[in-house]
Amino acid sequence: MGIFSSESTYDRSRLLEAAGRARTKKRYRKAVALYRRVLTVEPRNVELHVRLAPLLAATGRSFDAWLSFRSCAEVASAEKRLDQAAAIYREAARCLPRELAAWECLAATERERGRDREALEALKQAFQQFRGRSRRAQAIYLLRLAREIEAEDLGVVLPLARLLARSDQESEAHLLLDQLAERSHGSDLRRVRGAQWRVSPTLLNSWRWVRAALRGGSQDGSSIHA
Repeated sequence: MGIFSSESTYDRSRLLEAAGRARTKKRYRKAVALYRRVLTVEPRNVELHVRLAPLLAATGRSFDAWLSFRSCAEVASAEKRLDQAAAIYREAARCLPRELAAWECLAATERERGRDREALEALKQAFQQFRGRSRRAQAIYLLRLAREIEAEDLGVVLPLARLLARSDQESEAHLLLDQLAERSHGSDLRRVRGAQWRVSPTLLNSWRWVRAALRGGSQDGSSIHA
């Protein structure tokens, strides 16, 4: 007798056991089919969506995987289980690193939990997944979100300025770097001055960079601005 009897009786336990065996043997497509049979009856079962989503990602069904991740995370959020929702979005971002919404939802959920530092780190990690000209707009968007959390983080502002300059938004890049230079000193100021020169290699920016380097070397840790 198969998982379904001759009368097509629904046997939940046998379906889940068979799905678990298929997943263990890395027969992911079969496991997906079996879990989906159960989800037909239990469409909002969070536990099953959590099992199913990574299998969908592993079999190249990224859109369906994201829908499953999002579905169970939204249920967890609605029930005020934000820790679980964050964990689900984190797993979604791991399985689907190019799914912009997964990173965005992870950061938003971490902020809702009062964990701005974790949200910032997630957005920095996300930015690394969107390198290249074709993904530049997504990278800029993620860095803008990160800057809303920490406006003076060099790991956010410097790459953001660089990408803005490459996207014909040099005036904003200059403004961001000028503002950051006013608040920086020592090695941080040298990095900012270097970024200003790379965005706009003028004589003035060259001198600022050299001056910051010279002063940094002779007065380490001092707060001198060019």
